[in-house]
Formats: sequence, C-alpha cells, structure tokens
Amino acid sequence: MTAQLDAVTDWKSFMEEGDKYLKTARGGVKRPAIFTTEILYNIIGLAIEKHVMGALMANGQLADNHTFTDLIDATKQIGEIDEAIADQLRKFESYQNICPVFAGYHRAEPSMEAILEMIETAEDIKNWAESMIAA
Repeated sequence: MTAQLDAVTDWKSFMEEGDKYLKTARGGVKRPAIFTTEILYNIIGLAIEKHVMGALMANGQLADNHTFTDLIDATKQIGEIDEAIADQLRKFESYQNICPVFAGYHRAEPSMEAILEMIETAEDIKNWAESMIAA
C-alpha cells in the first residue's frame, strides 16, 4: 500500500522532470544541428505529460493513458485546462501517433514554428499545473 501511495504522491518529481524537459527544449531550439524538430517535439511532449501528471498526482488523480487527448480529458478531474490550450494540444497530437492499436502509426516532422508554439503551450501547461497544485 505504501508503494502505491508513494507513486501517487511523488508529484514533485514529475514537476521537476517536466521543468527539465522544458528547459532542454528551450535550449535545444538554439541548437538545430543536434535537436531536430522531431526530437524537440518528443522532449516537449514529455514536459507536457510530466506537468499534467504532476498536477493530477498532487490532487490524487491519474490519467487513463498519456496521449495529449487523454491528458486533456484527465484534467477534468481537477480543473480543466483552458479550451485554447486543449485545442493546441490536439493540433500537436496530429504530428505523431505511435499507438497503432488505436489509429495507426504515423509521424510528421513539425516545423520550427510549430515547435515554438509547442514550447509556449508547454509553458501554459506548466502554469496551469502549478495553479492546480497551489489550489
């Protein structure tokens, strides 16, 4: 029972990891020879996932799965994210689907403009998560 409780209460680690991924993405934009937009997409996706999960866990909740759509749905348990942010996440989800069971595997490399939008959205998610934890 204690291990299960620790898994849900270790939200601080999720927030810290999300912060690190977001910082890496911000720096990676300045190093396109190393950080392709495909790599940045995945790093930003991890930042978003970690921050949403941190907020959920801090409030004793978990998401059913970890696609952007699943994370959006899970936020309804604690304080739904703004619809404009949700729309952005749905748009970003269209670049990559690696769950062939549900909709087939596909990947499209996002543009640098899309990456910059993703970073801005990830920062919005971080702010949302922090407000849900503080509430």
